[in-house]
Parts: sequence; structure tokens; C-alpha cells
Amino acid sequence: MNTLPIRCARPLLAAATAALMACGVAQAQNTSSVSGPVVSAGDREVEYRFGWVPGEDGRGDSFGHRFDYRLSVNERTSLKVATNFEDNPGEDIRFDNINVEYLIELSPEDADIWKTGIRFDARVSNGPDPERIGFNWLNQWQLSDRLRARAQLIATRQLGYNGRKSIDFEVRSSLSWKIGADHDIALLSFTNLGSSDDFSVGGRVQQAGPALSGKLGNGYGWTAGTLFGLSDAAPENDIRLWITKSF
Repeated sequence: MNTLPIRCARPLLAAATAALMACGVAQAQNTSSVSGPVVSAGDREVEYRFGWVPGEDGRGDSFGHRFDYRLSVNERTSLKVATNFEDNPGEDIRFDNINVEYLIELSPEDADIWKTGIRFDARVSNGPDPERIGFNWLNQWQLSDRLRARAQLIATRQLGYNGRKSIDFEVRSSLSWKIGADHDIALLSFTNLGSSDDFSVGGRVQQAGPALSGKLGNGYGWTAGTLFGLSDAAPENDIRLWITKSF
């Protein structure tokens, strides 16, 4: 059995716990997740993600729609394509961007506590936001039969004439508890760490909140939750609903 040495596991687990407590960041209609590093050969999945930010200060409700397709290339790598659509007050639904994610699991096949991997991202935007590329370090700890922690460290770089030259950093984390055979409850956190020019969390959108997920049978699943704004720049609530079909 290949387990993580205690001297390595403790600082990494501490980082995940600190990120959970530090709160989170996201844009309006945050349809992002805290991704894990595990790849299973033969997996395929389609998913619809819905985000709803109730109107505040005289503004109407805003909605976001995301459609994902993920497949395993082999037992160690997977590929995902995700498209995002904006649905803002007084405007037609608008295609915002398309993302491609390539995940490589690095853990030994018999790792039972700590699993890790890296992911390369690329985004093509429909404007006005610039294109970007990203690098992710994904970590997962199976703390018990029911308790699991994740920490995702992200570095992104904008491209194009209107892109920032600095590198942006973010931490996402989660702590989930399995309730019986078909349900999980989780606490999610999204933390923007600023950029290589301004490394700080001050003045940025910060969010954290719970999520509940379950199985519907025949490969279908669902996730529902909300993120609460923990800074003045964040919306008070960001309500989320996902429907998943696995093959």
C-alpha cells in the first residue's frame, strides 16, 4: 500500500483547511467547481450547470448557463470541454466563452490517502474578456470512508492585446461528507489570491457555501447549493444547480 508520508500530508492538508476558512472568490453566477485529480478509464459525462444571482440594489436577477462534456482519454488522462452563456437583466442570452481542460493524474495507482494531478486549461472568449491559459494543481485527501478534502491551486495568464501581463492566482477547496450511499454534503470555498503584481485578497469577490448532491439512478445525478458573499464586492447569494449524466 502506497500512502502519503505524514511530513508531506500535514502541510498540504493544512493549506486546504486554511483555504476553506479563508472564504472564496468567483464572478457572478459562479458555475465553477472544486475539481479532483482522479481519472477513471472509460468514463464519459455530460453536465448542465445553472447559476442564479438574485437582483440587488435595483438590478434584476442574473443567470448563467454552462454545458460540459468530459471523457477519459485513458486511465491517467481526461479531457473536458465547457461552454458558458450569460443571461443578464434586459439582455438576450449570450455565448460568453468556451474552455478546454486536459487533466493528468499523477498519483500512484494504489494511493489510498492523497491523490494529486495537474491540469492545463485554455479559454477562448466571445469578448470583451481576453483569452487565457491556466495551470492547476489538484489534490484530494480521503480522510475516512466518508470524509474527503480537496484543494485546487490555480495560476492563469490572460492573452491578447487587452490581456493583463501578470499571472493571476486562486485557491479553491472543499470538505465533503458522504451521507449514506447516494448523498453527499460539502462546504466549498473560492479564494482569489490576486496577481503577481498585487498578491492579496483585499477588495476582491469572496464566496463560500454549502452544497448537497445525490444520485437519481440510470447514471443521473444532481448538485444544489449556494455561495454566500463574504466581501462587499460579492453578491449576497449565488444559487447553483447542476444536472449530470454519466455513461
